[in-house]
Amino acid sequence: ALESEEFVQRDCPLMLKCFNRLRLKTSDATGFVYNACGSGPVIMSNIFLANALILLAKMDIGCDVEEAEAVCEGKVYGFKPSSLITLIATVTGVLSSFLLPFLGALVDYTKYRHTVGVVSSTTLVVIQAIQIGTVESTWFPMAILQAINGFVYQVVSLCQYSYLPEVQRQVDAKTMTWYTSLFYIVQFGHQALFAVLILGIDLALDLNDVVLGHVNQAANVLITGGYYYLSWHFFTQKEAKNQLKPGDTIYTAGFKQVFRTAKGLYKYYPSTVFLYFVGVLFAESAINSFTTVSITYMNEVVQMSGRNIGILFLIVLVSTIPGSVFGNWLANMTNPLIALEINVVVYIATNFAGFLNITSPEDVMITFLFGVVWGFMLGWFYPLEKLVFSMIIPEGQESELAGFFLYCTQILSWLPPLVFTFMNEADINLSWGGVHLNAYLLAGLICFLFLPKWNICREIAKEENKMKHEVEMG
Repeated sequence: ALESEEFVQRDCPLMLKCFNRLRLKTSDATGFVYNACGSGPVIMSNIFLANALILLAKMDIGCDVEEAEAVCEGKVYGFKPSSLITLIATVTGVLSSFLLPFLGALVDYTKYRHTVGVVSSTTLVVIQAIQIGTVESTWFPMAILQAINGFVYQVVSLCQYSYLPEVQRQVDAKTMTWYTSLFYIVQFGHQALFAVLILGIDLALDLNDVVLGHVNQAANVLITGGYYYLSWHFFTQKEAKNQLKPGDTIYTAGFKQVFRTAKGLYKYYPSTVFLYFVGVLFAESAINSFTTVSITYMNEVVQMSGRNIGILFLIVLVSTIPGSVFGNWLANMTNPLIALEINVVVYIATNFAGFLNITSPEDVMITFLFGVVWGFMLGWFYPLEKLVFSMIIPEGQESELAGFFLYCTQILSWLPPLVFTFMNEADINLSWGGVHLNAYLLAGLICFLFLPKWNICREIAKEENKMKHEVEMG
């Protein structure tokens, strides 16, 4: 049976037998960690490519990209070049919102989870390879491919995280706690190492931003392609997790499941899990959009080169480490919910201070300093967000609610980039475009503040799971 294969530790493929020591206790866990190793560089490569796309769009309409003080006032395909990256993020967000439930159904209700993972990972790497040819005559189709690839990345993540409940079942609690930390460490670590690699090549060869984009994509194809190949070698084939309910089809099951889950949470856990998910929906829309908005802001307002933007995000990544440590300490001193609420308040204040003080090309050093603070805040936010989630959900539905949680983090991801684009096109000061992210953070904070006290949230989570009981009874 396919299910029994998950406890068999596979050897590494082909000539990679030396990697046999770099395995975890089960094949699925090993596949997960290698997938995380490959996904980190994808995120960083998109940052370097985004800067190259903006530069090429400006060149296409005759803007002087060599002169730092030059103002680019033209439009391409009806939009300013500076709106390109936020438009790409908007398209990616819309695709994710509408298509992830269907692909989630393929993962849950069919035996093709592994196939969807292989196809999506291969598609991502192939598109990255095609984008090595990003030049002035091809930048627009490459931008379209980038919007598609952002969605494909979400599909890869969906397939990857669908194995997490099985990994949790395969190992003991202590091992799973270590694995959860390890998965984040290797992803952020490889993201940082990839940034160091590309910046090192840039410093050694003194490349322009377009050529840097080429080198960046080529390196990413080799590194991510290798890790993804290893990950899907180790991930095991699975039978369908669930059976379709009467009247459901594979095309509608995912959307109906999202609706049923939301309805059940509202009925049985309106003041805890449901309200928390609403808060996550808003807060994540701001946090997820931060990178996209920042790239555009730093390129247009601070006029940073690809090298400096890479350095900025490397600083952000490194700064997540002390942020995570501080968040853990604060959660122990208070509780995870209070620590999360404090984080969002400080994050709002940081955005106000950062975007209203970084206003010109002379503010590069200030930008790097705020990179430390922003990274600290991100490292503080993400572990606490997931910790609160894991501790307030009812027992017995961890797998289902993990998928619903992932969907909540993506469903509004298109809105902040779209609003930022409108503000940019209307010639509103981009400082306010960055500050407007605080509106979503504030909405999330209000939801978090209206949650019951932490001990009450925990008590409700430990009660009999009425939502699951109703589903089982039909």
